[in-house]
Amino acid sequence: MQRTGWLAAGAVITAAAVHLVWRDPQAAVFLAARLAPILVFVTAMSVVVNLAADAGVFTAVTRRVTVRAGALGPTARRWWTWAVSMSLAVVSTIFLSLDTTVLLITPLVIALARHTGVNVTALALGVVWVANLGSLLLPVSNLTNLLAVSGDVIDSQSHYMALSWVPATVALVLALAASAIALRMSADPSPTTTDSVAGTTSPVLRASLVVLVLLLPLLASPVPFWLSSTVAAGALIALFLRHPVHRRSLTSALVPWSSLALITVLSTVAASIHSTGADALVRDAFQTATPAPGFGSSFMELMSVSAAGGILSNIVNNIPAYLALEPAAGTAASLMSLLVGVNAGPVITPWASLATVLWADQLRRAAIPVPWRTFIYVGLVLAPLAVVGPVAAISFLPWGE
Repeated sequence: MQRTGWLAAGAVITAAAVHLVWRDPQAAVFLAARLAPILVFVTAMSVVVNLAADAGVFTAVTRRVTVRAGALGPTARRWWTWAVSMSLAVVSTIFLSLDTTVLLITPLVIALARHTGVNVTALALGVVWVANLGSLLLPVSNLTNLLAVSGDVIDSQSHYMALSWVPATVALVLALAASAIALRMSADPSPTTTDSVAGTTSPVLRASLVVLVLLLPLLASPVPFWLSSTVAAGALIALFLRHPVHRRSLTSALVPWSSLALITVLSTVAASIHSTGADALVRDAFQTATPAPGFGSSFMELMSVSAAGGILSNIVNNIPAYLALEPAAGTAASLMSLLVGVNAGPVITPWASLATVLWADQLRRAAIPVPWRTFIYVGLVLAPLAVVGPVAAISFLPWGE
């Protein structure tokens, strides 16, 4: 972000914060307590992922997969490459967030596809679909999930997972099915011969891999997500400090300052606007000012908030869409439905989610034409399925609040 951008962001945050404190000091305190662990987590996870990438963890995985695929026939190699690529995307999305997936898994999948002779575009589309549709299971999978957990409807990570696993599974299956169909309908080029398959394993690489392996289950445990990620980041920083060759990786570029600024600006502005009474207007629009008890709501009621989230996300972006519609989600069922809309629905327009924007940038960096026409056409079919299917599952869930 350029200097003028930072100045503008600072001015907006300051104005919105002053207005919020003046209108509703309690809401300002609640917002600060809500944002702090999210900002810490995003910072720490960015450090972990970037340092692990610098250590060669993800490249080493690609080397192993390439060697294994070389011993297979054309058809088996194609589906082996697809299975490994989508598995990497699924694990990365669930445990490391969808933005991490498009930043790290996309270039790895591109390299893997070129080495094994699998259609690059088909695998790349699979990555972005899995990243968006697969970002429902854990709070850390998507920033919108973290915002939801920091609110007053869902009271813990375990509560969130109890509510999310069914709709998350449905959405993920749809993403994988769409990816498999895209691969089935694509034509494969010839494999690219390269000498980069061979590699060595350094102590830093091994230690970084251990840190990641230990971190992943912790992110799905009751341990606070910001605490486990911070400890992992500290461990990797200490590891890199012990090796002079790797110390140059410890720079401010490890932290996504622009993303942190975006989260802070959007959240502060949304809270400021809601403090003027806009939240009541949103609740009234969806007739949820007095939420009905129990988890089970009608399918059409849940679809209204989910569809609104998906449509608004494709018009503006999923983060402001979530923040604008959050007051309408007064129950766990409606909140999870809103997350379905803003997480799985933004697969039509290029700007609907930050992950899609970052994914397109990775394709351009690899000199691959961004398949926007295919993305949009398939998205027009995939988005409704990705919203209706999980919401239908939510409407049949028997659990109480």
